[in-house]
Amino acid sequence: MGRMREAHQDQGFTRSYLPNESPWTRITGGDPRSVLWLRLLPLLAMTPLVFFAIDPDFLRYTYLIFTFPVLTALVNGPVATTLAVLAVATFVASGRNAFGLLELPASGWPDVIAILSLGSLSVLLAWIRDRVVLRLLKMTSVAETTQLAILPELPEHVGPLKVASAYRTAAGSPGLVGGDFFDVHRTDHGIRLAIGDVQGHGLSTVRITEAVLGSFREGVLDDPDLTALAARLERRVALDNRGRSEWEQTFATAALIEIPPGEHLVRVMLCGHPPPLIVHDRTEPLSPKPRPPLGLAEFGPTSAEVLERPLRPGALIIAYSDGLVEARNRAGENFPLIDLVDRHVSEGERDPHRLRARLRHDFRTGRYVRSDDTTLLITRLVGDADRPAG
Repeated sequence: MGRMREAHQDQGFTRSYLPNESPWTRITGGDPRSVLWLRLLPLLAMTPLVFFAIDPDFLRYTYLIFTFPVLTALVNGPVATTLAVLAVATFVASGRNAFGLLELPASGWPDVIAILSLGSLSVLLAWIRDRVVLRLLKMTSVAETTQLAILPELPEHVGPLKVASAYRTAAGSPGLVGGDFFDVHRTDHGIRLAIGDVQGHGLSTVRITEAVLGSFREGVLDDPDLTALAARLERRVALDNRGRSEWEQTFATAALIEIPPGEHLVRVMLCGHPPPLIVHDRTEPLSPKPRPPLGLAEFGPTSAEVLERPLRPGALIIAYSDGLVEARNRAGENFPLIDLVDRHVSEGERDPHRLRARLRHDFRTGRYVRSDDTTLLITRLVGDADRPAG
């Protein structure tokens, strides 16, 4: 049950856009536990006091405590920095040439003034740094809100489908929103799915990503078939390219999938996108003759095949972006999605959430590096016994 809860808790997205495989990347990625240890790191500057209590010969090393307020300001706020300044100032004022409580001959009132001056500057820097961090957090919140507006988290069930998804921007990406997109809707025409990849990375792709998804969400309700839906998306990208120079043109790949109501079959149409996979007893790609990517219809034939395949209860449909299968490990090998899916299914794993968790584990343990946005959408056609009550 614990593994099931872990597999379900991040439905839709993995929001951190920094990898978390090593201690260093956990710190730079803002992992809460790593940040806590980082905040306690300045206490190392206080270790000379321990040795001084054991042996007065360590007196000459006590100057290191002057770094305590500065280090505290680097990783803590102004309140903690103020407490650090007062602690060090009290210790320095206890010297022989001040209060005379400790055998610190080089410690006197001028040193207290020096530490208070340095400490005041440290408090000011901590306050400024906190305001900058707060602003960055607000910007991150805006980016997450934008991501949710463009790619809302999918429900676990859409009609007869059980759904699991994962989305990661490219490694080192400056934003939480990339060029990949996906969506699933139940309509009068059946269940319709889309997954795609807009040219480019980062926030520059947000406009066209939102435009394509908006057109898809309108088209799934009105367009009678996948051919009409693809034509609608093509017109939307062409409209976005209107008035742009040749070098400013953009395009998007897409895979459109449809499961008609009351029929045990799946239809697939490709617009320059990697073919989705269907899994009954083994994994097979659904590879119809594709049309050009959206926005490039003038450079190739727009007619394309709509492939139909039988779909039995319990079957899996796995759609993905090319960033997933193009990820490489240190040996230069691509992520073997089909082989891994076959292996896990042969072991009896057909739950979309647990299968996604296994593939994510394979990706991390295999040390595959993302050079592009990666998206994975796993759906399973459930039988009546599998459907949730109500």
